[in-house]
Amino acid sequence: MLDETKLFDFVKIMFTKRDSYAKIKESSKKRHHFMINRFMSIHYPGNAQLFNFNGINGSKVIDCWQMVASRFNRVPGWIYTKTKSSKKNVKEKYQPSEEVLRFYMEKNEIGKREVEELKSFNKEQFYSDLKKLENQIKVYG
Repeated sequence: MLDETKLFDFVKIMFTKRDSYAKIKESSKKRHHFMINRFMSIHYPGNAQLFNFNGINGSKVIDCWQMVASRFNRVPGWIYTKTKSSKKNVKEKYQPSEEVLRFYMEKNEIGKREVEELKSFNKEQFYSDLKKLENQIKVYG
C-alpha cells in the first residue's frame, strides 16, 4: 500500500494510479508541490519555471503536473536522479617523519597550516620533496 504523505509514494501514485490520485487531499498535494516541481523541471524546465513563483496554489500545480504524468505508463527514470558520492578518506601511503617535517618547516619558514595547504594543493610535489629530504638526512645525517 502506498502512503501519499511520502514523496516517492506520491510520485508513483501520480504517474501510475490515476484513480488513487483523484482521492488525494489538497493538503497532501501542497506538501509535495516544491519537490514535484523540482523533479519535473529536469525534463520540462520551461513549464516548471512558469509554476515557480510565490503565492501559487500548490495543489493546482500538482494537478497540472499530473496531467503531464498521465502520458506515462510508469515512473520515468529521470525522476530518480543520483547524487555524487563523497570520496572516502584514503589512508596516505607515505607518512613523513616528524623530524623531516620539522626541518622542512624550519628551512622554509612555514608553519603547520602552510604544510596542510601544500598537501591540499600539490601533494605529489610536496611528498616528493620530503622524500628527497628524508633520504638526504639518512645519508648525510
